[in-house]
Amino acid sequence: MQYSNQRTYFADSAAAAAMRHEGIGWDYHDRSLIMPRPVRRSWIARIILNKRNTKMSHLEHVNITVSNPKATARMLEQLFDWRIRWEGAAMGGAGYTLHVGTEDSYIAIYSGSDPAQTVPKSDASYHTRGAMNHIGIVVDDLDLIAEKVSAMGYVAHSHADYEPGQRFYFNDDDGVEYEVISYA
Repeated sequence: MQYSNQRTYFADSAAAAAMRHEGIGWDYHDRSLIMPRPVRRSWIARIILNKRNTKMSHLEHVNITVSNPKATARMLEQLFDWRIRWEGAAMGGAGYTLHVGTEDSYIAIYSGSDPAQTVPKSDASYHTRGAMNHIGIVVDDLDLIAEKVSAMGYVAHSHADYEPGQRFYFNDDDGVEYEVISYA
């Protein structure tokens, strides 16, 4: 931690995020907070220590059923520069799963022992309780991903600018809908 007039710089971006979560100041590139008034260093240090000891929740993974897990994993690797974290037998050997994503989160891509038995997704997910509507993925360069989506033969749709970013959607070969978002 370093101090200047009204700005406190954190080497630990998690600490800065914890302070923002408490409503204290606001961030500047996730590394500093601009304090609304001068505060004592000991008070800030106490909050940071408390937040480091408190576990914050985050989404680790979603699990989807597809007809060809390896093909879906390849598509996600190429689009988002993700990697396969794990793969192997699932459901007591009755299926096969790949985990593809980043160090912090992933999509578990599952198929039963007979992929031909998977039932295609209907277009009624938004009207069916318990159905997954889409998977949202944040990227830095929306245009680059849109080009990759098109080059892979998928159709991007529902492009929109909204506060605070931009987005588009596309459906993969199994009807899984992806929302691609950029806040850059």
